[in-house]
Order: sequence, then C-alpha cells, then structure tokens
Amino acid sequence: MKRTSITLILLAAVVGLVYWIWSMLATPIQFEKHFEDRSNAVIEKEEYIIKLVQAYRDSNPAKKFTTNWDELIDFALNGTMEYRSQIYDENNLKNAEILAELRKDKNWKNERVVRVAARDTIFDDDYGVCRLSEEQIRELRYIPFTNNTEEFELDTITYESGSYKTHLIRCHAPFVKFIDTDTYNQEFWNELNDRFNYFINHSEANEDMKKMKADGLKITVEKEPKYMIGEAHPIPMDIEFFGISFGSLEEPTNEAGSWGGAAN
Repeated sequence: MKRTSITLILLAAVVGLVYWIWSMLATPIQFEKHFEDRSNAVIEKEEYIIKLVQAYRDSNPAKKFTTNWDELIDFALNGTMEYRSQIYDENNLKNAEILAELRKDKNWKNERVVRVAARDTIFDDDYGVCRLSEEQIRELRYIPFTNNTEEFELDTITYESGSYKTHLIRCHAPFVKFIDTDTYNQEFWNELNDRFNYFINHSEANEDMKKMKADGLKITVEKEPKYMIGEAHPIPMDIEFFGISFGSLEEPTNEAGSWGGAAN
C-alpha cells in the first residue's frame, strides 16, 4: 500500500513536471501565433487605407492628405473621383483636321471628364464591384481587436527639399492597442525588448541611442518619454512607438509620397 502511494505521488509529480514544461513551451508558441495573426489583420487594412487616403489627396485641389477620419469616411461613402481622357487621340494624324476645326471655338478642349463614385473605384475588385460594405468602410478607421474604440493614428506634414515639395503621411497602429497584453504580458515585453534592441543596434550611435541602450526598454518608454526619434518630424520613443506603420514623415519613398507599406 505504501509503495502504491509513493508510486502515485511520483506519477503525479511527473505529470505535473511534464505539464509545467509543456506550458513553458506552449505559451511562447501561442503568443507567436497570436502576435502574427493580429498583426496580419492590421496589415490587411493597409491596402484599403492606402487607397483611401491617396484617392482623397488626388481628389483634393491642394493635393494634401488629411488626418481627419470623418472626412476620409465621408469621401469614401459619398465622394466622387474625376477621370480625364482625350476625346480625340492627339497622336493620330487622321484627327488633325477634326481637331483644327473644333479648336476654332476657343472654349473647346480635347478632354472628356467623367466623375464616378469614390467607393466604386477605391475598393473595387477585378470586376468593378466594391469589395467593402458600408459598415466595413465606416470601420476602416478602427484598429482590429479594439472593439471599434481605437483608431489608426494619422499624421501628415509638408516635405520640402530645395524646390521640391510634397506632402507625406504616416498611419500607425501601436502593438499595445491590439495585442492581448493581459494574457501575454511577459511575452509581449520580451517581443518589445527584442525590437528595442534591434532598433538601438541598427541606428546611428549618437548620444541618445547610447543613453537609451543604458536605460533599457522599460525606463526608455516611461509614461513621459525622454527621447524623440527622427529628424524631420520627431516621434516620442514611448510604448506606442512600437507597432505597425504605413508611410513615413521623414522623406518620400515613392511617387505616391511616403506610402511604402512597411511595418516597423
């Protein structure tokens, strides 16, 4: 009887040890999937947000972005986009006589202007059908997994270099807004620490970077951040610095301005 009791105790201890080892391995794996799935859901909105803010800018006479989500959503639902094309092909010599005759009227332009609903153009599929419902369009502003309480952060500036001038925009979703930090608190901080170290080690070794490295992640991202990142438009190095960003406020990356579509 005594031997049986000892055997049962040992068996329970082994089961407990196995469960403890499993939980130690399973939690990081579960967090990795959780982090990837939720990040991908945020990134999936990139396609729609980029198209929306770009279309708004192109339809704006001043060619400026807006950070006002109400304006963007109203444009997506009720706005129109203008397309211009030639009535007669200027390169076709057969049209020369026709164009010469029509241009006797100084008010005539060889231009066809068509206006179409913004939502049918911005979000259309290969068949010209809008892929998003009205509700989905209204919810574009919200970061996934926040119960429609947290919006994507929009910031815009005017970039000038010599005679060159353009407008840049940045859309940002902090990790802390859409990752379950209650369930995965330690794993979340481990992830941020890895990103913090990577950022410090791959940045120019100035005095601020040296101080941040000495302070470590948690001191650096205190409630009142001590450091600013960037030269053209500095961003506070706080806990919300880490996240997924579309675009940059530092310099243009393509003809569309700063829309590079890369995650931080």
